Amino acid sequence: MSNKPYHHGDLRNSLIEAGIELINEKGIEQFSLRKVSALCGVSQAAPYSHFQSKESLLEAMQDYVTEQFMEVLENAIKSCPNQKDPRVILEIGKSYVMFFINNPQYFPFLFSQPCMEVELSLDADAKKNFPPFELLKATAFRIFGESGMSKEKIEDTIISLWATVHGLASIATMKNVHYDKDWETKIEDIIWNE
Repeated sequence: MSNKPYHHGDLRNSLIEAGIELINEKGIEQFSLRKVSALCGVSQAAPYSHFQSKESLLEAMQDYVTEQFMEVLENAIKSCPNQKDPRVILEIGKSYVMFFINNPQYFPFLFSQPCMEVELSLDADAKKNFPPFELLKATAFRIFGESGMSKEKIEDTIISLWATVHGLASIATMKNVHYDKDWETKIEDIIWNE
C-alpha cells in the first residue's frame, strides 16, 4: 500500500480512492478514516470536511465506482446506432470487462461489499438491484424479447451472459493471471460465441 501525499485538488476523490486501496489490501476490518487520512497524507480531521463517518465514506466509495461503471455501460449502449441489434449486448459485455481491466482495484472492492445485491430473476425489484447488472438485464430483456425469445430463455441467457462477463472480469483482474493477447478482441470472441 502506498502513501500518496495529497496535493491540493480533489481531497474527496483522493480519500475515496485511498479507501478502496485500504479495503483491498487490509480488509474492511482495518478500514478507518484515520488510516485513509494517513494514506492521503492529510490530518485526521481533514476527511470530516467531506464525510461524517467511515460509513458515509464507504457509501461514497460504492457510489463513486458504481457511477463510473454505469457511465461506461450507458456509453456502450449509446454507441450502437441500432438499439435492437444484439451487438448492443456485446458492447455492454465488452465494456463491463474492460471497465475492470482498466480499473482492477474496483473489482474486488465493489463485489466484496455486503450491501451490493444482484437479483437474477426478471421479476426482481429493479430499484433494489445493483444498477450495472440491472442495466445489462433490462437491455438484454428488451432486445431478446423483441426477437421473440421466451421469458424463461431470456432469464437463462442473462444469467449465462453475466456469468461470462463477470468471470472474464474476475480472471482479467487477477494479479497472477497474464494474457499477452488483446483482451478486448478475446472478450468479443467469447461473448459473441456465447
